[in-house]
Amino acid sequence: MQENRATTGRLRRVIRRAVLGLTILVVLLAGAGALYNAMAIRRLRQTYPPPGRLYTVDGYRMHLYCSGTGSPTVILESGLAESFLVWGKVQPALSRVTRVCSYDRAGLG
Repeated sequence: MQENRATTGRLRRVIRRAVLGLTILVVLLAGAGALYNAMAIRRLRQTYPPPGRLYTVDGYRMHLYCSGTGSPTVILESGLAESFLVWGKVQPALSRVTRVCSYDRAGLG
């Protein structure tokens, strides 16, 4: 009877250590992934800066890209969770006729 308790106790300790080890491994991998993502985003922003300008609006950096000349100015608004890139074919065509501006919603792009 005591042998069963001792074996059960050892088994529980092994399982707890295995679960703890796996938890630590998952946390370390998630941290490494987040660090890699942050470094990649920084490098991409330096290598490929967005066209247009960045403006600070209510504490958020907003990207505005204008092209063409003339009047009226046409504002292209992207859909939910989309960037100005969805207008990549429309904006150049419209800019031949008038001034066109597209922007990224605050916190996107």
